[in-house]
Amino acid sequence: MSPARTKPIDQHAELGDAIVGHLRARAQPATPRDFEFWFAYRNGQIPALNAAVDAIRFKGELNTADIERLHDQHLSPWRMSAGADTITATLAEELHGLAATLDGAIGATRSQRETMIAETSDLTITNALTLQRVLAAIDRLTQTTKDGQARCALVEARMGAAIREIAALKQQLSAVRAECDADPVTSLPRRTTFDAALAKALDEAAASRQPLAVMLCDLDYFAAFNENFGAAAADRVLRTVGVLLKSHAGAEDTVARFGGDEFAMIMPRRRAREAAECAERFRQVLMLHELVKHENGGGRLTVSIGVADAIKGDTSAFLLRRAGNGLKVAKKEGRNRVVEMTPDGPTWSAERPA
Repeated sequence: MSPARTKPIDQHAELGDAIVGHLRARAQPATPRDFEFWFAYRNGQIPALNAAVDAIRFKGELNTADIERLHDQHLSPWRMSAGADTITATLAEELHGLAATLDGAIGATRSQRETMIAETSDLTITNALTLQRVLAAIDRLTQTTKDGQARCALVEARMGAAIREIAALKQQLSAVRAECDADPVTSLPRRTTFDAALAKALDEAAASRQPLAVMLCDLDYFAAFNENFGAAAADRVLRTVGVLLKSHAGAEDTVARFGGDEFAMIMPRRRAREAAECAERFRQVLMLHELVKHENGGGRLTVSIGVADAIKGDTSAFLLRRAGNGLKVAKKEGRNRVVEMTPDGPTWSAERPA
């Protein structure tokens, strides 16, 4: 495992661990909103959020209302859900304006061409030519050429600005669509998106001869947790788990809600052993933190994880089956553990819990 590869991932995971520790020190559960808020702030993902937080902290401490307001403005999964129509309308308006600019440029060019033809025609009438007429015609042609050059420069500038604006609008629209396609509870990609990403990652890994690992996670006894604390609390916890898992992911990794209380991660350029070490860090952080405050306790969760890496000729189904078999072994062996599944059978990535 090379230090250059593991350092950014370790720092990312340490950041998530530090935020959980910060919330624990304040005797607060790692609510989805608070964890996601502080993770985004400390990671510097959104400059506008950091600027707003720093402005408030310069005068004093952030309160709950501040965090809720800033979360809604910068992080809420629904902050852009109503923006698709607006972005599409703006994009259509920009395209209409660009078309009008091109139509105007074409009309001006046609008019300039007709003027130059007329001037050239006058100069062919030899019996009417005088030096004064020739010089005047040259002046008019020169001015027409200058006007044409100025119009071309303006059109070029307008088109450049429009192309940049359209690219930005397309990026915004893509982000809105991605959010709309995400799982509504966790804001993570759904299973269909995960499957497409895995197929693409396998093709790229095969072409580049780079490793690829997959992690499947299943929360232990989550049905009982749901019964004890209710569906609303369970949904909040699922979002917290998703954010926590994402905080342990690398920049190239894809984290998704696999279904129900299951999560999955695609980990390009990593072997199963390296992926299992990442999974073990996540398992320990989740196990130690009380996600829901309750007078009788019981607000903690554990997770069982199966990990596998791709082998030559693997399909998505084969790779997921091996990772799923590792998950089954983890469940069968008592839950709350990480199992790396190789073609020869399971191995435990860390000391097996008692």
